[in-house]
Formats: sequence, C-alpha cells, structure tokens
Amino acid sequence: MRRLLMFLVALVVAFGPAAAAQAHPVGTTGVLIDFEGGHLGLTLQLQLDQLNKATGLGLVPGGLLPTADIERLVAEKVSLTSDGAAYATETTGIRYDSINGTDALVVDLAAAPGAGHGPFTLAYSLLTDTLSGHKVYVSRVVDGSEAELLGVITATQPTLAIDPRSQKASVGSMIEHGMAHIADGYDHLLFLAVLLLSAPLVAKRTSAGWRWSPRADSLGSSVKRILTIVTAFTAGHSITLLVVSLGWFTPPVRYIETIVAVSIAVAAWNLVRPMFAHGEVVLAGVFGLVHGMAFATTILEMKLDTADTLLAVLGFNIGIELAQLIGVVLTVPLIHVAATGNHYRRFCMVFAVFGIVASAAWTVGIWTGSDSVLTPLFDAVAGQPLLSYAVFAAAMLTLGFIRPKTTGKVALERPTGGTKARSSVAPPARR
Repeated sequence: MRRLLMFLVALVVAFGPAAAAQAHPVGTTGVLIDFEGGHLGLTLQLQLDQLNKATGLGLVPGGLLPTADIERLVAEKVSLTSDGAAYATETTGIRYDSINGTDALVVDLAAAPGAGHGPFTLAYSLLTDTLSGHKVYVSRVVDGSEAELLGVITATQPTLAIDPRSQKASVGSMIEHGMAHIADGYDHLLFLAVLLLSAPLVAKRTSAGWRWSPRADSLGSSVKRILTIVTAFTAGHSITLLVVSLGWFTPPVRYIETIVAVSIAVAAWNLVRPMFAHGEVVLAGVFGLVHGMAFATTILEMKLDTADTLLAVLGFNIGIELAQLIGVVLTVPLIHVAATGNHYRRFCMVFAVFGIVASAAWTVGIWTGSDSVLTPLFDAVAGQPLLSYAVFAAAMLTLGFIRPKTTGKVALERPTGGTKARSSVAPPARR
C-alpha cells in the first residue's frame, strides 16, 4: 500500500507542471462544416503525425506540400450525398497550421448541392480506414467559430447523416457514443477485466503477506464484489468526467493516457498478489478518477455551454454504464464458473502477465506516437465480437470443468478375500 501511494504521489509531482490538454486529443480529426448560402464549407483539421502515420507522406510544418496527392486522398475518402446525388466538391485551400498547440494540415473544401440545403450524408474514411480507434468529430461553424458537435465518425461508423436545421448532438446520440467509446477503449476494458477476474477470489492475510484464497467464493459474494468494483470505478470516472468537461481542471492528455496504461499494470500485479484487503475496489476508485479524465476529452471536443455540457456528460456517462453493465452480465457468470476449476489461479497469472505487457506496449506507443504492437490483436478481437465472446466463453467453461486431481495415498485399503484391512501407514520405528 505504501509503495502504491508513493508511486501515485510521484506521478502527481512529475506530471503536475505539464502542458495543458489539447481540445483535439491524439488520434482525432476535426471536421468543421459551415452552411453558407448555396454552398457548404468544410474544413478538415488533420493532425500531422496521424496523417503521416496513415499515409507515409512525411509532411513537416513549413515543408513542401504535395498538393496533388492530398487532393487525391481527400477526393477518394471524403464525399457528400443527398438523396443519392453527390455534391460537387473542390479543394479551396491546403496549409500547415497549429490547432490547439498541435501541428496540423488544414484542408478547406467547398461543396455545392444539386438543389438547396436539405439533409445530407457525409461519408468519411480519411485516416479512420488505417488508424485503429481514430475518431472524426464533425462540428457546425457559427459566425466563424466551432459551435456544437453534429456527430462522430469512426472506422465502424464511416457515415454521418446531417440536417442543417439540427442544433447539436442529442442526449440519445451521446448515450450511443458513450457505449461505442467503451467498446473501442481497449485500455479501459482491459483495466476492468483484470479487476473483475479477482472478484471470485478472497484476499487473506498470511505470514508471508496478503495472498488470494485458492478457492472461489460463492456466486452471491462474487456478484457483490463485482458490483462494488464497478460502482467504485463509476464513482471515480464520473467525478473527473464532469470536472474536466466543465473546464474546472485541464489535465495533460499524454500523461493521463500514460497513467491509464500504468493502471492496467498495477491492477494486474494486484491480480497476482493482492496489495491489501479489497484492493481491487480501491484501485477501481482511484484509477477511475484518471480514466474519467481520459473520457472527458470527448466532451471537450464539443465546445458546449454549461447546460449542454451537463446534458452531454449525462448521456455519455449513461452510455458508459450501459456498456459496462452489458459486459458484466455477459462475463460474470462465466468468470465464476472458471474460478471453481483447478487452474483458475494459473489463468489469472497468465492474464496478469498479458496485462503488464499490454500496459508497457501502450506506454511506449504513447510516447513514441505509434500504435501498440498489440493493436492488431485487439483490432481482431473487436472486429469479430461474437467469435471472440464464444472463444472466451469456451475457455471459461473449460477452466470450470477442470477439477482438482486427487493427491496422496488412500488411508486404508478396502479389504479383499476376507482378509483384514491393512494400514498404508508404516508403524513407528522401534527405539
């Protein structure tokens, strides 16, 4: 416990003076839409490091602009249609710029509809078709400044229906986005998974320190612990989600992402050897505060006023909790069955090692501006959710049916042929 507290204090001291969070965190693109007269004005704000990673263009601020290549990419990846008819689009400007302190390539487009401004569909796959987890925040421009969020485009949702008469993303859409955010948040899911695996176990103090009990507890106790863990995580991330979204505190994004990655390693070590009684609940609450700051970067993208921010936080948080609840319902019974088997502790050890490796890989990726080496694995799992769940269920059930082997000699042999039973224990040696 003392070491954990010292570690957290060190993180606060080291990261306290860091630069402020950016409005567009790493791994996002901003698309601004301006409804003017008979034309639509689109501005693409492409983070330079993300663009280079996806395309290999090797662009540097102030360097030469491969205009033809950029125009070709935009023409292939960005389009608008209304009632099946495509808008006529042209590139009106390409330039380097700094967006919220981040080097970016800004591309201006003009799109002319066939007749008037009615509802239309934006199809966008620039960067999202290559970079895992990349998100595109589409916002309306009012009086020359970004006003409100219209929607979010991802690799799994490459289109967005837009009505010029709409004002902002609804609470319902924020609930949907909150659920999608958790589904795409591999780091958040892995953190929770490591904590939940300890729920069927009981931490007991021994002469060598805290150790997990080798036997699974009752299902009722497991469910109670899991609800406590999820509640602690919810309380933690809800507090900071609201505080950061309202602008009361602006955390350093890269350091927050690093602490999120580190939280997985700490939770994994707790799965190997409990730090103290109910350590998983404490970790869920403490690190939930940090995960909430990471969640808040999505709300910051919307640039909403206080009232709309509160509604957005409410919808987003409900979406997160619904996704967590679905995950708990689908996994908890299987985890408990697995914990009744003979090899559940070994499985937890292996999973903990995987969590520590993933944590280290994410940390390296954050500080080198590259994807984790495990990204293809996580993408494959997310790309086949039903198959992945079937494999998980099969593994948990298999672990549950592997029972302890009988060890040691039988105390007494069953008598045969009328002979008396003989003791298998040797008589004491004569002095």
